Amino acid sequence: MATKAVRGALKGALVVCILAALWNAACKEPLAPYGIVLSTTNVAFEDTAGLPNPAPKTVTITSGGQARLSGLTAIVTYNGPTNGWLTATLSDSTAPATLTLTANVTSLPPADYQAMVSVASPSAPNTPQTITVNSKVIKPVPLIALSQSSVTFSGMQFSTDPAPQTVSITAGGHGALTGLRVVVTSGSTVSPQSMTARLSDTTAPATLTLTPKLMALVPAIYSFTVTISASSAQNSPLDLPVSFNIAPAPPITGVTIVATANMGRCGGELGRESAKVVAAANPDYVFVLGGNAPPLSGPVTTLQDYMNCYDPVFGQFKEKTFATLGDHEVDIDSIPPNYGTGLASGADAYFGAARVGPAGKNWQSFNLGSWHVITLNVQSPGGYKRPEQIAYHAGSPQFNWLYDDLRSHGQKCTLALWYESMWISSAHPQPGGNPKDGYRVQDVRGIWTVLYDGNADLVINGWPHIYERFAPMKYANSYSDPTPSEFAADSVRGIRQITTGLGGDGPINADSAVIRHPLSEYRSGGNGVLKVVLGDGVYSWEFLNTKYSHVQDAGRGKCH
Repeated sequence: MATKAVRGALKGALVVCILAALWNAACKEPLAPYGIVLSTTNVAFEDTAGLPNPAPKTVTITSGGQARLSGLTAIVTYNGPTNGWLTATLSDSTAPATLTLTANVTSLPPADYQAMVSVASPSAPNTPQTITVNSKVIKPVPLIALSQSSVTFSGMQFSTDPAPQTVSITAGGHGALTGLRVVVTSGSTVSPQSMTARLSDTTAPATLTLTPKLMALVPAIYSFTVTISASSAQNSPLDLPVSFNIAPAPPITGVTIVATANMGRCGGELGRESAKVVAAANPDYVFVLGGNAPPLSGPVTTLQDYMNCYDPVFGQFKEKTFATLGDHEVDIDSIPPNYGTGLASGADAYFGAARVGPAGKNWQSFNLGSWHVITLNVQSPGGYKRPEQIAYHAGSPQFNWLYDDLRSHGQKCTLALWYESMWISSAHPQPGGNPKDGYRVQDVRGIWTVLYDGNADLVINGWPHIYERFAPMKYANSYSDPTPSEFAADSVRGIRQITTGLGGDGPINADSAVIRHPLSEYRSGGNGVLKVVLGDGVYSWEFLNTKYSHVQDAGRGKCH
């Protein structure tokens, strides 16, 4: 019986122990404390003034313990004078909850703004918790936006200019794009004038129009940079690369001539180099336009001078050479009453009448292919200060012959050649003279006018000692009533003049033209000859350089 009683007591004690153990454990591990827990305590907004508000941002609020976190509130305070730009909205007053922050900054000026959001709960021991909110409102910044990133033109040498191309300029980024400007730059091998850029407006949207000019460019790929700038643009300046691809034109076929003048001192190096260029070109005909051989003694070039100085260098081309005369090859005296004999005995004896014209006149005309060619005896002194048979003023035998010749050869293209140019760009002003003497030789106006009236196309001269090419033009109005300039551009019927005076004694480097003719298109010193191809209704020209020269001029034209 005792044993059963002991066992019962033991069981009761065990139950008490177990209950005590459970009670003691519960007292040792109470429920965890609670508090406000935020997913972040820093929020940042950024927006551009005047644009729609940025997207709202959220902060998650949870309880830091096992008990419920209730009675949540969110209050906004501002650091600065600007209030009301931030809205704080709770999804619930009991955690977990979402706090939505909305920045209303559309109307605010550019600046940095700050606010504090205080999150509180009466049941949280760590109440309140603070969120710092920064909002940066920036100034609107536009960008230069182009409709294309590069432009390419294609053209053919001597052809018409390619059509212009346009690029649209708009404002990227934010804000107005104003103060637009464009500048064209090019590589060292081409003038920026070969590509022009024009804006339709200085405020975007605008249209940039690019216009290429073939001018006298040789076949190549030319690169330009069109720099677009705007004071308000973040990406200013912006470069637009432009390429101009010029293909070679099909060559003109016909009669090939070379023309040159002023062969220089007897046996001179430059004259010998020009002769090498002529030989390499192997033209059908050679025209020497004066200054062919210097007189070694006396005022007039003799046959012996030709034999000693001209023949060893240019004599190799004698059988295909036509000559005109310079002022040292004709016996002319500016002192009355007879003004000299007018004879060119040395040139007559060396070339013969078929190549230099009849003795005592030294002018003639003939046909080469589809062209009518006229060689004249025109050099200083002027028309009235010459023997009658070689004068060239109005009413003189040479003038009257030219008038009749131009009207008798039909509708052929016409080339005229002689020594003294009508149009010039002067290296020196004319002391005490008419300012227009700097760009024209008054005595030649009659010859030029009768050629224009006779529909001549091209004139090639040998003086001055320079290479110069002019746009087609005319002597404007008449002798008695000229225009103030005495010239006028004429792209329809005008005569193109080319001066090629660099056979042997011209300057290698051109002097600066103090009085530059307004229609002068190319002017340079150098050494070499002019090559001309006389085609059917067309012609081409190209200056052929010696090793001492760097003239870069070529082109083509059409007959009237």
